[in-house]
This record gives sequence, structure tokens and C-alpha cells, in this order.
Amino acid sequence: MPICQLKTNYPMDAAAREALLLDTATTAAELLNKPLAAVMAMLDPCDMRMNGTDDTVFFAEFRYVLPPEFSKEKQAFLDRFADRMLALFRQHTGVDPHRIYMQFTEMARESAWKYTGKD
Repeated sequence: MPICQLKTNYPMDAAAREALLLDTATTAAELLNKPLAAVMAMLDPCDMRMNGTDDTVFFAEFRYVLPPEFSKEKQAFLDRFADRMLALFRQHTGVDPHRIYMQFTEMARESAWKYTGKD
């Protein structure tokens, strides 16, 4: 199960939070070739400071299993993933791109979390 954990100090109402979560999960599902139902997205509104200010800042952590078709093009995959998420976060918050930090953690298929839902 890919996991997208987002943190920001950008003020959002419930509808804006839901739109950000849905867009994040949908984009991750598309990039990782996973069904939307298998992607978890979390948003933690919180107090944050960066470079001594409380201007809007955004932190995102992504945990995923690299799709096999990208195993030989890992850097290109990460560049595409980062570019798409950067554009999405800027669209939803207007945050300065120099105040967005993203961490990508590739999980080994054997040790990754498993989706436990029943269809």
C-alpha cells in the first residue's frame, strides 16, 4: 500500500483538505500503477517553521514499492513523481517551491506493508 503523508501549516477548510487528499492519492495511484483503493493519503495540519519564518511550508513523505517497469529508470521515475507532486501542492496551497520538502522511501516488496482490505 503506497502511503502519502502530508504536513503543512497552510490553512485549509474541510473541502480543501479533502480535495488535496483525493488529488494526492489519485496522482500517486497513477504514478505507481496502483488502484486508488490501495493508496493511503494522510494530511496533518500543524505548526511549522522553516528558515526562521512561519510562511507556508509543506512536507510530504511517500512510501512505495517501485513498479517493476521503472526498475531501470529509477531516477527518471523519481523526477517525474517529484515534479507531479510539486505541481499538485503548489496548485492547492500556492506554497513557494523552495518551501516544499519531499522524502521518497522505496520499500522492498517483501517487507512493504500489505493491503488488508477484502473485496
